Amino acid sequence: MIMKTNLRILSLAAFALAIPALIIVDWYYKGFGIFVMFALLTIGLACDQIIRMKYPGISVASLQKYRANRLLHLFALILFVQSPMALIFGNRLLEKLGFWLMAALICMGIVLDQIARLKFDYQIEKGEEK
Repeated sequence: MIMKTNLRILSLAAFALAIPALIIVDWYYKGFGIFVMFALLTIGLACDQIIRMKYPGISVASLQKYRANRLLHLFALILFVQSPMALIFGNRLLEKLGFWLMAALICMGIVLDQIARLKFDYQIEKGEEK
């Protein structure tokens, strides 16, 4: 339970620090505040999803399939959240590179989501909730 509490605190701290970090970093390093904000948001979402993966709020028939499903969903979520970063910073390198990087990240996220849904489908046990 200590790990769950620490992950929850880390998740909330990352969410709470995202906007102030955006302002402070952008003040000193113009244009990089949004990168730090999205990194902190990704850390917060990842910690929240790890909590849900390790400590499910429901009873599932196959815990291995549930955790594999949640792990693939976590990677898909990270790809979706980081896709705006690919657009912004990719366009700084080459014209239209950001769009293609963003499209690739979104497509990979959709593929991972579908793999999780089809290959690692889990069943919720009826009548029991934790």
